Amino acid sequence: MPRTVRIPVEPASHEEFAPFGQLISEQDAAPAFHGDGLRSWQLANDVDGTTELMFIRYEYKPMIFSTIERHFNETQCFIPLAGAAMVMVVAPRTDETDRSVLPGPESLRAFLVEGSSGVLLWKGVWHALNRFPVQPPGAGFALLTATETQSELERQSANSSAGEGTAGHRRHSAIVRRSLPIRFFRRAAPTDLHCPRPGC
Repeated sequence: MPRTVRIPVEPASHEEFAPFGQLISEQDAAPAFHGDGLRSWQLANDVDGTTELMFIRYEYKPMIFSTIERHFNETQCFIPLAGAAMVMVVAPRTDETDRSVLPGPESLRAFLVEGSSGVLLWKGVWHALNRFPVQPPGAGFALLTATETQSELERQSANSSAGEGTAGHRRHSAIVRRSLPIRFFRRAAPTDLHCPRPGC
């Protein structure tokens, strides 16, 4: 029977999120460009292939999951629309030469990302498949990903639906998805976190 692991939700900050990626927001460093009433910062977006822009909608649902994935060939960016806050679950990168290695459950972290920020994930960072909006009915996000990764994901999904599994040849080595032997969910956030979602 699966063991349940509780992960506390913590506020996302540039420092705490740095091992996993970048917050898409105003940076601490000096802007790369500034003009009349504007400042801009360069972020480390990096795609081996063709960049694809998608709209993705995550429904408001229980904050429970048992599957994580990682992508080797691109950073992925999730940018909330309409100021939607979300919880993002991540885990550190593991050895890319041994794809049987999974992150330990104690290494997973859940970040509350306010709707004024997006997230950029480093290549190879493990993450839950879902982002968890904190308000019903859900939220829309702009997703920057790689066309090759998205195509591979769609093929894997189609094969899985057809009962063929997902262990076939991955030309781009873009996706490694594993079901963990335990289930994870977020416990109530600390009182000073101001998470607007009950039970987040």
